Amino acid sequence: MSPRQQAPLSTEYILLGLAAKGPVHGYDLHKQLGTLDGLSSIWRVKQSQVYALLDKLENMGYLHGEAVPGTAAVLRKQYQLTAAGQQAFEAWMNSPVQHPRQMRQEFLARLYFARQAGVPVTRQLIDAQYATCRNWQESIRGTMEHSEEPLNFQRVVDAYRLSQINAMLDWLDQCRTTLLP
Repeated sequence: MSPRQQAPLSTEYILLGLAAKGPVHGYDLHKQLGTLDGLSSIWRVKQSQVYALLDKLENMGYLHGEAVPGTAAVLRKQYQLTAAGQQAFEAWMNSPVQHPRQMRQEFLARLYFARQAGVPVTRQLIDAQYATCRNWQESIRGTMEHSEEPLNFQRVVDAYRLSQINAMLDWLDQCRTTLLP
């Protein structure tokens, strides 16, 4: 990736995941984004943004766009996932998020597609995210244990962060129970 080329955003990976199902038009992708079970409640993307992201993904070599006849002799662009796009999407989907703030949207998007890929992929993602969350938990606990001042504000902040991570671990346990046989 060149220094001027940014890594794709979560929304772009979601578009790649939807395009993985087969050739699709930008308008249809936008419609799908608004109706995805569960994801539509956390991802809202304007139609114009979808087209801009599709152009970016095409320029990155992750999608191939081709003009095809539409209704009333209007050409519509149809997108198909490239091998590079498939590889980038799978690498994203199979890796845990690296910051707690990414759990709400980023991890849920990855989990959505992992479930579609099957139980082994879902299990691998949940297990990897659980291990990452445990690392966050241990890091914060270590910081708190070495704090010399038990009543400083940083300790309050760390306690808050720790409670969030504990909740994430509990939720991942629930995911294991409900999503994995």
